[in-house]
Amino acid sequence: MLSRTSPPETPPAPEGSVGARTPEVMRAVHPSAAGTKENITPMQKPTSVSRTRTGLYPALLLAITLTACAPDTRAVEPSDGPAPAEAQATPAQSPPADQVLSPPPESIEVGWTELPGEIREVGIGGTGEDQAVWALSEGSWPGGPEVNWWNGSEWEALGREAAAIDVAPSGYPWIVDSEGRIFEWNGKDWIERPGRARDIGIGVDGSVWIVGTDPAPGGYGIYRWTETSWEQAPGGAVAIDVATQGDAAVGHQSEPWTIDENNRISRWNGSEWEQQPGEARDIGVGANGAIWIVGTASVDGGHSIATWNGEGWASAPGGAVKVSVDADGFPYVVTDDNRLLRGT
Repeated sequence: MLSRTSPPETPPAPEGSVGARTPEVMRAVHPSAAGTKENITPMQKPTSVSRTRTGLYPALLLAITLTACAPDTRAVEPSDGPAPAEAQATPAQSPPADQVLSPPPESIEVGWTELPGEIREVGIGGTGEDQAVWALSEGSWPGGPEVNWWNGSEWEALGREAAAIDVAPSGYPWIVDSEGRIFEWNGKDWIERPGRARDIGIGVDGSVWIVGTDPAPGGYGIYRWTETSWEQAPGGAVAIDVATQGDAAVGHQSEPWTIDENNRISRWNGSEWEQQPGEARDIGVGANGAIWIVGTASVDGGHSIATWNGEGWASAPGGAVKVSVDADGFPYVVTDDNRLLRGT
């Protein structure tokens, strides 16, 4: 069992707050009073995975059979102790040498349409006609960029500063302010949640994940909201966004993607982190599963832009410093001179 660091600072949650959906795979933990340690229910370290292969059969018939033992994902009891050991990332698997796959496209065509305003970061949530675009704009708001909502023709300010933003399926945002405090907009008021964060990501299933402020191997601690408290996952990161896997009929499972302090990209498969090819500075995931990154190569506008095609990263024209993805898989990017561009 992996040892755990203390969770992010957790001030008391305000009365009347409305929580996000409770994940089914882990047990919620009641937050402690301000200034005291909060117990965290860590995700259990995955069991090992075994693989078998068969050789060449007569009649030139080649069969490759892979079997895997399902990992144990039951919650384990929390324990105090030293900083967690660095989580192991399983590299993305390559196909057998004798299996020929078509190479992924090296680039894709994307047209960019500019939206008005000077923007620092963008977040998108909801689906169809209920899709909502929120942004953090440059301005004179004390403490940092101001939270704005796009009404279809112009930006409407909400009178709150923030440093990071993402949007729930309801179309309402969660933000992290310049002091690391976490707030959820319920349509009328900003509800403060416990803890401190540096980045936040929300899946189409409503699951909320954060990069905390406590140092961890790879960056800072990774946590998942359980409606009443934050539950720690192994490893560390500096940026996060959340995909969703599974069929709605049998229940979704959130699938966060992270970037660590060395620009490595990893995907949570439900039991462990799998390292993916490439390097990135920011990542965005759409409700349809489309994944876009801001890479590390310097180009006009910031850094390279690419999208995941299932086998690798296909590059797109232009440059950016931030990216978010709408429900249809189209990217919204922010350039290094604060322009907001929508991909088509």
